[in-house]
Order: sequence, then structure tokens, then C-alpha cells
Amino acid sequence: MPPVSQSADVAAYFDDLYSAEERYWWRDGDPYSGDPNAYPTSLLTQMTLRVIRDLDPEGRRVLDLGAGEGADSIRLAKLGYDVTAVEISEVAVKKIERFAAEASAHISIERADISEYRPEGLFDVVICNGVLHYIRDKATILQRLQTVTAPGGINVVSLWSTSTAIPECHNSVPVYCDDEDGVVTGAYQGWDMELLYFERGKPESSHSGMPDHVHSHIKLIARKPDKHTA
Repeated sequence: MPPVSQSADVAAYFDDLYSAEERYWWRDGDPYSGDPNAYPTSLLTQMTLRVIRDLDPEGRRVLDLGAGEGADSIRLAKLGYDVTAVEISEVAVKKIERFAAEASAHISIERADISEYRPEGLFDVVICNGVLHYIRDKATILQRLQTVTAPGGINVVSLWSTSTAIPECHNSVPVYCDDEDGVVTGAYQGWDMELLYFERGKPESSHSGMPDHVHSHIKLIARKPDKHTA
């Protein structure tokens, strides 16, 4: 579990980022479309929608850990899922509330540090997108989110990898990237891998206000074995 001061630093960091612009993420196009083809530049969004396409959303629960401004949460809520969004930034929480209301999407929103958050019940989809590189103890978080995933449910995970150095403009708070064969991918041994993608040296274009830089990512979608067939 990261020190309280680190969590506070991360919260303050994102408060500043999200306060600076009307939308920090998803500034162009419709961020809430349910059509996978609407996201040609976002492999994870596109593939998540393809993986869940055959699911009946009625009664199915989604947990979005580190929800940012709520695009993933709102998108799935509009498709009919019961969504809980968890976010550490107070500014982000207020933006999720506002954007969800504007999109006529009902979402349960909780402000919490995911290192301390304890979800209740089981979820059919658990999203952890762009969060784990701010957490040193990834194994504990992964075990917790896997435990609350229903049999046959999926985890959608993205974080920075060690394939490129952390850009100087992102060194305002501690960052803990993972190796491509590290803790995160190792945690999903035994799960059915719907997507495993190592994105290396991608120029950053999804947010503004920073100098040109690149990131490398680990992106995965994994399905928990169904207890009836495992």
C-alpha cells in the first residue's frame, strides 16, 4: 500500500490536471459510443466493446477503478450495465457526476484511494485503466480485483511498462512501471487472455498541455475461468 502522502500527491496531481481543461481525455468525437469501430485509435476501448458485445448487460455489474473523467463508466452505463466508478481526485469525481448527468447515464460514484478501497459483491467487468503505474504494490490490488470478479467475468487493465523511460513531464509524482513479463501479466496466468498487447514507444496524443513524449503500455483483457468449466 503506498504511503498516505503519495496517495495525496497523486490526488492533487490529477486535481490540477482535470481542473485545467474542460476535458482532459476524449476531447474529440463521441466518447460514449457503444460501437467498437468508433475507436480506431484506442485498442483497449475497441476490444473491450468487442469482448462484451454478446453479453446481456441486464443485471451485470461493472467496477471502474481510477475512472478519470468517467468515459469508460458512462459508455458502459449507457449500454445498460450497473456501473460503479471509483476515483481519487475530487475534481474528477465532480466531472464524472456532471458528464454522466449530461449523458443521461446513471453511475454510482465513490471517491476513494484504490489501494484502500474494498469493493462489495462480484462484478462482471473490472476496469483498471492507467492507474497501476502509480501504485508500488500492484500484486495486492490485482488480487483484490480478481477476487471480486465473477466467474467468466473480465478484467481490463492498462498501465505503463518499463520498455521506455518515464517522461520527465510525468515525474511530478512517483511512478512504478511494470516489466512486460512482470507482476501484472504474471497475475493472469490461468485466466483466458482475450487481449495481451505490448505497446512500445507510442507518441502521446490523448492529452494536451505537455511537451512531446512517448509511453510504452501493457494492455490486457483477461477472462476469469468459469468455475463450471475450469
